Amino acid sequence: MIILGLGSNIGDKLSYLRRALQHIRVIPGVTVIRVAPLYVSEALLPDHAPDHWNMAYINTAIAIETSLAPAELLGQLKRIEIHLGRNQNKERWSPRMIDIDILAWDELQITSDHLTIPQKELFNRPFALWPLADIAPFFIWQGKTAAEHVEKWGSRFSKNAPLQTHQIYHRIDTPELIGTINVTPDSFSDGGKYLNTEYAIAQAKQLILDGASILDFGAESTSPTAEPIDSQTEWARLEPILHEIYLIKKSFSLMPKISVDTRHADVAEKALHYGVDWINDVSGLDDLRMQDIIVQSQCDFVVMHHLNIPERRNCVLPRHEDVIRLVYEWGENRLNELEKRGIARHRIIFDPGVGFGKMAEQSFAVIREIEHFSKLGVRLLVGHSRKSYLSLLTEKKYSERDIETTALSIYLSRKPVDYLRLHQIEMCSRAFKASATVWNDPNITTQSSGLTSCANDCSAASTEDSTVTA
Repeated sequence: MIILGLGSNIGDKLSYLRRALQHIRVIPGVTVIRVAPLYVSEALLPDHAPDHWNMAYINTAIAIETSLAPAELLGQLKRIEIHLGRNQNKERWSPRMIDIDILAWDELQITSDHLTIPQKELFNRPFALWPLADIAPFFIWQGKTAAEHVEKWGSRFSKNAPLQTHQIYHRIDTPELIGTINVTPDSFSDGGKYLNTEYAIAQAKQLILDGASILDFGAESTSPTAEPIDSQTEWARLEPILHEIYLIKKSFSLMPKISVDTRHADVAEKALHYGVDWINDVSGLDDLRMQDIIVQSQCDFVVMHHLNIPERRNCVLPRHEDVIRLVYEWGENRLNELEKRGIARHRIIFDPGVGFGKMAEQSFAVIREIEHFSKLGVRLLVGHSRKSYLSLLTEKKYSERDIETTALSIYLSRKPVDYLRLHQIEMCSRAFKASATVWNDPNITTQSSGLTSCANDCSAASTEDSTVTA
């Protein structure tokens, strides 16, 4: 088994690592077997390094099998680094968007000017050896397994290892998790909990620690029992929270994306002034003014299938119709309309609307056949958390439906889904981590992979690329 090490400490680190994994998956002659958890560590720097180099790293490892020779594989990996924006001419210890190294290759040992296997200093660096030990614990070096080598550092979670290296909940081989924060008095599962700005910000911080990479703030409930509110009331709830998030966002070692869940164009417009990354419109951009705002912005946005907003319990898709076909056709028509308005598909995220305008059985059908919607050619989001359709499975109240939600999340993690929108992040993160220890990598390529010309570039990479030092 061959082990690759991946690291990033500039910009959207999770995105760079995810995109690197997706590009590695499509290298001809390479099969990804397993992906390690992520680790955060301080930067390893030489004496007198500039202060601005001191940025935390995110590291992981990937186990692969390949028919390529070491020099050929190295050339492919360097081509991916360049495609993702790494400047190969920068100083050795300087920060980088992406770093991909060959850590180990079965019993093979190579020492040359361009490649050293196993990687030099591997067994003194917890940020490299811990991920390796997670996916190849029985790899043997100098008479000891990787699992034995890492015992000297104690717990993976304590931050007592060199460079304060520790494991975190986030992963790059499962859908990204969206933490939901309802700033409402009447949301179906957590209404009233986060109306206070201090409580909302505390929850936001906790969701990031628990594994969320996106935070979705909503200030109007779409529950069938909720009363519609005007945009002024909605903004009065949202504005103090967005202001605070704007001030603290860059302080996180993993900077989250911020989404605002609104169907009101003027709320979206105001939110964009706070630099939000997404607009999540449950009305599917029905409002032409909302479309105008999106056209003029740079943000991504979610388009959700629905029949009525606010939701009405008795307004659902026909019982005897093919729900997958109906939702797919609605999505295709809406995407075509938005393209005619000048909105590129790469900015669009499609949500098939589990629990919106659908009977419970139809919502389960959407989840079961979710891969069908990948044919739309846009990123997929599923918001299945705690909703009424789960009443087919449990009598528990909405706030106590995280077990059912997590079970479905595990199913969806093996499908071409890009994002899962959840209320309880930690349980899902822990379940993903546990399942990844026994399942091989599904080798799913999603729409968020960012794969463009690099697949061709990588397949054309020559062994001349292997002269780049690893």
